[in-house]
Amino acid sequence: MDVKAEILKEEGWERTIHVTVPAAEVDKAMDDAAVKYGKKAEIPGFRAGKAPKSLIKERFGGEIYQEALETLVPQAYGAAVEELKLQPLGSPQLSEVKFAPGENLEFHATVEIRPEVEVTGYKGLKLEKKVYEITDRDVDMSIDSLRDNSAKTVEVQRAAQTNDVVVCDLQKISDKNNKVKQTKFENVTLELREDRGRPEFVKGIVGMAIGEGKEIEVSYPPDERDPDLAGNTVLFRAWLKSVSEKNLPVADDEFAKSLGDFESIADLRKRIEKDLRRRAESAALKEMGADVRKQIVDANAFDVPKGLLDEYLEGITGRLSESNPGITPEMVRKQFEPSAVEQFRWDYVVFEIAQKEGLTVSEEEVKAVLDTWPPDAPDRPTEGRIRESLLENKVVEFVVAQAEVTEVPRVLNPQIVTP
Repeated sequence: MDVKAEILKEEGWERTIHVTVPAAEVDKAMDDAAVKYGKKAEIPGFRAGKAPKSLIKERFGGEIYQEALETLVPQAYGAAVEELKLQPLGSPQLSEVKFAPGENLEFHATVEIRPEVEVTGYKGLKLEKKVYEITDRDVDMSIDSLRDNSAKTVEVQRAAQTNDVVVCDLQKISDKNNKVKQTKFENVTLELREDRGRPEFVKGIVGMAIGEGKEIEVSYPPDERDPDLAGNTVLFRAWLKSVSEKNLPVADDEFAKSLGDFESIADLRKRIEKDLRRRAESAALKEMGADVRKQIVDANAFDVPKGLLDEYLEGITGRLSESNPGITPEMVRKQFEPSAVEQFRWDYVVFEIAQKEGLTVSEEEVKAVLDTWPPDAPDRPTEGRIRESLLENKVVEFVVAQAEVTEVPRVLNPQIVTP
């Protein structure tokens, strides 16, 4: 299509362009629309498709006008952005539309374009790779975790002790923020270990006798999952109803066999050590990848297209407000905008580095990942998402290969291993 296009305004990544379509193109579009309506029009005295064009235009003038306009504008806009070599993000906002038979079509289109940033700072990074030493103690701790998971509880008639499992009734007496609506919590099961529950409950209940009541004040951290408890201090009265002790199995060959295809406890220990090494290597690479991301994003701190960011945050607001009507756009922006900006920048630099360095993902690579998922899995990723993930991995691997990597010894933070 023959169009004339010029950029009227540049603001950030937003461009407003003026598009002009010659009158000849307008008349042709009007004629084409008239022919289309003429073929299906039923006008008394004329066979279908045989009514004069002048009569068709008179009878269906409004429809023909709208049809021609809706056909011409998208075509003209597409030709304009191609002529100006723009890469638009999203749909344009149209304004100042002038359209009439026998005259030029003119309109303004405002749209955000893909950022044009020369990505730098991704070669020669200084990175640390944590090298975790796997010891017998790490394996012992994993074995202990497996024993704890296989433990059987037996109810006892004595005072509560550390590591016991107890059942309590709790009644709220007061809470600092006046947010906890429920006042009674019956048959609450608690494990008296500080790594499994609130330390105030553990300390308060240890030593209590069955049937005894006691006031326990609990201070919850700001990141507590329950928003009514987060950052709150609640005073409970607890009544101890039952006490059970945990009997852990002995770490012997029989225990190992009960967990799966293991011939002995030595066989189990070898598998655990292997899994710990694999997980430690994966954790080290993940931490190094996070450092790569931070350094590159910090080195390429360009402004993210405002419309793209606003659309993303509006989507989050809509989803959150379904379960929490009190959520506001301001609250969402404050919490999610920094991470959204970082993610958009990272997605951009990943694409640009891949383009610059010729990194690609083949159909075979995508299929190999997709084939590991059952066809009917509800969380089965799309081919597009797999491609993005694989490309990101290749970019990180490329950057690490170009970096100065220093290995740093670290002590493993043990993870529970389930064979």
